[in-house]
Amino acid sequence: MFEIASIHDRVREFLDEPGSDLPVFDRTALLVHQEAAKADPDTDKVISYIVQDQVLVAEVLKVANSSFFRGIKKISRIQDAVVRIGLREVVNCVMMASQRKNYSSRNPFVQQYTSTLWKHSVACAFGAQWLAKRCNYAELAPEAFIAGLIHDVGKLLVLKALVSVGEKDKDAPRITRTAADEFIDAMHPECGFLLLEKWNLPESYCDVCQNHHRPDYDTTNIMLLVVRMANLVCRKIGIGLREDRDLVLVTSSEAGLLGLSDIALAELEIAMEDHIANAEI
Repeated sequence: MFEIASIHDRVREFLDEPGSDLPVFDRTALLVHQEAAKADPDTDKVISYIVQDQVLVAEVLKVANSSFFRGIKKISRIQDAVVRIGLREVVNCVMMASQRKNYSSRNPFVQQYTSTLWKHSVACAFGAQWLAKRCNYAELAPEAFIAGLIHDVGKLLVLKALVSVGEKDKDAPRITRTAADEFIDAMHPECGFLLLEKWNLPESYCDVCQNHHRPDYDTTNIMLLVVRMANLVCRKIGIGLREDRDLVLVTSSEAGLLGLSDIALAELEIAMEDHIANAEI
């Protein structure tokens, strides 16, 4: 059977392999993110990036015309969507649409994971954003959303690397679901960190990716705290690969550091469950 060290080496090879099936950070989404992250973003520039990709245009307009945001009349321009739902919500739509592509695979081994992983990522994005606003860190909410959305992308990288091992070595033993789960659990934070570095994303996102499970984490890092807390809520309510219905959220270090009460955590659980139930994912 494969050892974690050998799979880790394979992941590093996979990252640098020309033509490998890596999860990607869409170039248009990256440009949108970089502009929106500026202190004084140029809305016209953001719009100009989005309109170059009709998939992103369709996604933003779908949200702007959804029952949650819908106004008196249907809108058909990105400019009108920005006015109706705001620039930050438009950026979130772009991030969602661009990342969703990574969670589609023709490989049946990878496909058995993708729906669950995507729901978990969306729930964590929403939960981290909700927490940032609730805990009086509203200025961090946009970044918290993106950090939550991509914090587990290392799981996809591990899965794709495992498939690559099997394709390169036809005599290699078949990797079972149990073994794959063990590799994913052990390796995804570091593998996600390596991938985000390759994407050239800001250090703050790389840090969340690498440290969202570490017991000895930076307790002053608010973005890391809200993603870790959202991740714990997902585990409690069963959105993801792991479920622990007996988890007592209020006793977690994250809840204590964020000043969250039982009532606030119950509200968060309900909000995250409702969001996943109503989201078109």
